[in-house]
Amino acid sequence: MSQPTDVTRFFEDLDGGVLSERLGVILSHAASAATDNPKKKAKVTIDLEISNIGSGSQVGIAHKLAFKIPHAHGTQAEDHTTETVMYVNSGGEMTLEPKNQLDMIGHSHRQSTPQKEDDQ
Repeated sequence: MSQPTDVTRFFEDLDGGVLSERLGVILSHAASAATDNPKKKAKVTIDLEISNIGSGSQVGIAHKLAFKIPHAHGTQAEDHTTETVMYVNSGGEMTLEPKNQLDMIGHSHRQSTPQKEDDQ
């Protein structure tokens, strides 16, 4: 059975969180421009391309964020393309770090297992 990827965490991890921040700003500009120019439409697209890295359980995710925002006398268009490496865990779930890695940093998305103390 497959394990779904946490989409919120996934987008927060892309490009170290920069993609999410950029997307928020662009969506606000697009909405504002669409209301200022009611006869024109704004367009925001996210393109994800996932490719295997070597023979391990890592994938490269190329992410392109593009937008076209209307103005009174034309449009503004830009695109930003970056790449993030992620691990594919059992069931296909993608995370920034492998879930089977020992937790040495204290990330909240990992479930820790209690360790037994050795009796001496």
